[in-house]
Amino acid sequence: MKKAELPDNEAARQKSLESMGILTSDADPELDRITRVAQRIFGSEIVAISLLDNDRQFFKSNINQPTSETPRDISFCGHAILGDKTFVVEDAEHDERFHDSPLVTGIPNVRAYAGVPLTNPDGFKIGALCVVDTQTRHFSEEDLQILEDLGHWAETAIALRYGARTPQQVLDDLDPAKHELLIDPMTRTWNDVGMKEFLHRELINARLKHDSLAIYRFEIDDHERLLQTYGKDTVNRIVQAIASVITSSLRDRDVVGRVDECGFACLMPGVRQEQTSFLGFKLCDTVREQCRFTDMEGDPVRITISVGATWADPDTKLHFKANRILEHAANAMDQAKADGFENVVYRALPAPDQPV
Repeated sequence: MKKAELPDNEAARQKSLESMGILTSDADPELDRITRVAQRIFGSEIVAISLLDNDRQFFKSNINQPTSETPRDISFCGHAILGDKTFVVEDAEHDERFHDSPLVTGIPNVRAYAGVPLTNPDGFKIGALCVVDTQTRHFSEEDLQILEDLGHWAETAIALRYGARTPQQVLDDLDPAKHELLIDPMTRTWNDVGMKEFLHRELINARLKHDSLAIYRFEIDDHERLLQTYGKDTVNRIVQAIASVITSSLRDRDVVGRVDECGFACLMPGVRQEQTSFLGFKLCDTVREQCRFTDMEGDPVRITISVGATWADPDTKLHFKANRILEHAANAMDQAKADGFENVVYRALPAPDQPV
């Protein structure tokens, strides 16, 4: 038997799973409904929604699975969470990975398995929706599409019930060892890596909840002149002030982070496309009105930003990676800066078959 490798992000995956509260909650009627529908469609002897928890495979919902959990190292679902597509075994008895598995040689006598990985709102694969048969079976493309659709239903149910954590809650739960990797020490906001991780998470959320997402990149106008005139310490204080006022002006579900020396990114879930540019100008207004700075003579110094914006629909995750979307917003920001000060430029993401 071939034991499934642990994911590269296993420690973070496990922490995210534990933080959801799904392992200790009561039976979930919605997840039970999904497994019942799956059994009616596929006619399989066993249908389950599994969660990979440390060294065990825990069945959050199951039909005809004889136990509530099994060791993880003999699980089929441990293999399923290593990929993005449905994991299929059509003849386990003659598959070198599983032919001597106790799940094949003994109860429940697995012969065929298909499992679609389930991703939580943090972007981690926490388990699988699987159908299991005691006879060999061929799964058609239509079968796999149906199972993936049911998996999407399960992900949505899990996200709505167990995944509604604000960015601050995510920060509070963050392993201290991850702070250096994900948090900007000067502003105590997310850094470039952290914002990419959060955008990946929000793209998943958008697809699960059939929601949209506005993405912004903004930078202090004429920051090189400010640096030359007032020095690095002063510019750092301006950067800190911008991070503070933007953070305090956003909703709990919005995310802001410092992604380079004088530049930021901001994510606003649930924003309609026609609102995107308007909210970019609101970012400009917030900085201009609340980031007040005076020079050595007591004269006011105008602090402004220019903003690049784009927008993601629920299916954007299928076509674009987080870093490409942020780069697209950054290109819009560069255009805004080229047009002068305190500008906002909106650039729609291209059609999936066109380059960004």
